[in-house]
Amino acid sequence: MIRSILLAVLLTAPIALAQPTSTTNKAPEAEINLTPSKSATPKRLKINLSIANTNDLKVREGDKVTRGQVIADRDGERSRLNRERRETLLSIAKIEQSPVPQLRISPPIREIPLASFAIEEAAIQQAELKFSQSQRNYQSALSNDPFITARANVDFAKAAIEQAYREVELQQKKIEAIAQVKGIPPEMLEHETEKLKEVRSNWEKRQAEYKFREAEYKQVQQGRTESISALKEAVESARAELEIAQARLRAAKESQNQREYEYQIAIARRNEEANQSAITVSQQNLDREFKLTQLKERISSIDDRLSSIAVVRSPFAGSIKRIKIESQSDNTLKVTISLITN
Repeated sequence: MIRSILLAVLLTAPIALAQPTSTTNKAPEAEINLTPSKSATPKRLKINLSIANTNDLKVREGDKVTRGQVIADRDGERSRLNRERRETLLSIAKIEQSPVPQLRISPPIREIPLASFAIEEAAIQQAELKFSQSQRNYQSALSNDPFITARANVDFAKAAIEQAYREVELQQKKIEAIAQVKGIPPEMLEHETEKLKEVRSNWEKRQAEYKFREAEYKQVQQGRTESISALKEAVESARAELEIAQARLRAAKESQNQREYEYQIAIARRNEEANQSAITVSQQNLDREFKLTQLKERISSIDDRLSSIAVVRSPFAGSIKRIKIESQSDNTLKVTISLITN
């Protein structure tokens, strides 16, 4: 009685095999069409399949099958997807086990000590004191001897000529240097030319003054004493010592400025290296996360494809009457299996 009711239900509608749940709407792997006989017992079933290739068929025409026997299984595609899944998981594990890029910062740069020029400044003060004293002694001696005063006037005039001549040479070189520079405004060259005329005029005045002083000196009797000569040498020596002390202070300051400049360059270079390292590490982390995301999305896609591959089993015992390939769409074959039930 129960069997008769079941057969009546089967006669009223086609049977579709259940498929695994999937997030996409896929066609069933197999559809079963029942052809009723006069005795109300299904004798012929048409099972429509979608397979990748003929190797997915597990039966041949004329084979006897039992209820629940596998008649089609896309095991080749399943094996390929499982292999691809394992390889993808290995790639994920390799990336996750690789060390995370770390920021590399150079060690801090030692600060330069505070500058102190006390020694050089003390030496200058001492040299200035000595030079001032020697000048006072020399000037005092000159003021007490008119002949010496006349000779000193000649010397001073000669020194003034030399100084004026050096100024002329320096200005001339300056003008020549400016003339070599492209794009210099004409006004600047004119200004320096006027200045050359001024220093040259001053040189000519110094020459005239020297001639005057020399003529004046010739009018008086020549004479020098050893004490005056020694005083003059003392002035020159004191002046030289002062210039040396001043030069040492300038050298010390220039050296300090150079150290400070190099320190600032080192700081800037270290900051630039730190910024570049941070950018590199950030980019490496982004690349790492991007690769992991891609691989995980591939795993999800493979799982979806695996879940869509179902095993088709025979709903009844019987024999395979015919296997017909109906059509092909891309890499999918549409196959109809005719089953004669017992």
